[in-house]
Amino acid sequence: MIQVSLSPAIRRVILIVLASSAVSAARYAAAQQPAPATPPAPAAINTHSRWVTALVFSPDGNTLATSGGESLLYRPGDVMLWDLATGQQKAALAGHGTIVWAVAFSPDGQTLATAGYDGTLKLWDVPGAKEKASWPAHKHWIMAVAFSPDGQTLATASEDTTIKLWNLAAVPPAEKLTLKGHTGAVTSVVFSADGQQILSGSGDKTAMLWNPAAPDPLKKLEGHSDTVSAVAFVLDGKTPATGSYDRTVKLWNPAEGKEIAALAGHHNWISAMRVAADGKTLATASHDRTVKVWNLDTKQATFTLDGFKSTVWGVAFSPNGQMLATGSHSDSLKVWKAVAAWADAFPAPPPAAPAAAVEKPAEKPAEQAAPVAK
Repeated sequence: MIQVSLSPAIRRVILIVLASSAVSAARYAAAQQPAPATPPAPAAINTHSRWVTALVFSPDGNTLATSGGESLLYRPGDVMLWDLATGQQKAALAGHGTIVWAVAFSPDGQTLATAGYDGTLKLWDVPGAKEKASWPAHKHWIMAVAFSPDGQTLATASEDTTIKLWNLAAVPPAEKLTLKGHTGAVTSVVFSADGQQILSGSGDKTAMLWNPAAPDPLKKLEGHSDTVSAVAFVLDGKTPATGSYDRTVKLWNPAEGKEIAALAGHHNWISAMRVAADGKTLATASHDRTVKVWNLDTKQATFTLDGFKSTVWGVAFSPNGQMLATGSHSDSLKVWKAVAAWADAFPAPPPAAPAAAVEKPAEKPAEQAAPVAK
């Protein structure tokens, strides 16, 4: 038998095509029989119906930026800014020739970085809603972008197996370092809160810790059995967390490079992951069409959002933890209000947003799956 090895990026493309076909088939089948009862879902912001592959809240919590498009190839990508107070679109930032897969706000909220399938990186002036820089950062798919805490450096993670660090103080921005060590597509990248380390995930089934001033990895984190698709620093801001196509989240001891806990509960690939400002509340999005919210103190899933019609590609917490945004291609963009099951650690919520913008989901019992302690 001939076996063909596919890169994580190609596997993801194939899955997108299959998922889109499956959604169409499911809609046809549903039309032939009475629709089953479903739990209440939040209202989509301004009836947005485009693919949302990544999303992020501005540092002040007033704006949500989303990226995506209409299809993976051949059609222009989307970058949109949304007003969280009204649920209305503030701006559409046009210019990407293909789907936009990554988006990040600078720490001061004045600059937005976007990148995607064609390897082009763009910087946008947020107040003016206009492009201020654009260049071909990689020859292949850019799968993730991240700002350093001081806003002076931008990291781009690519299908070409590298991470590039860009000096944003230079005019125009200039490459200052390329991080090499992964042997598969680099799917995810993030800076630690103090800016002293970078964490990356890859299709080579590993995560790596880096010194932003050196080209070689500090530590390789090995233990996942499939692509590491999402990364974050959690708890004290120095503990690496990794999400994988093997359906688990793992926490690591950064000094020893050893796994300290694993969280199991998803039934398909983990596509995205984001930690809240408290460091101990983690949201994971999955191809199983759910989002889970985890308490990292107890290592338990405390809440599950389900009922999505397709893969959930992106997830993000608002800075105060009172809202959770999710993005997919069938359900597009949704913003959820925090509920007691996973918001107890945060301050009292601000005045409720209009019903057209957000809507509270139905509570589900807490998940009981126990973590695998190491």
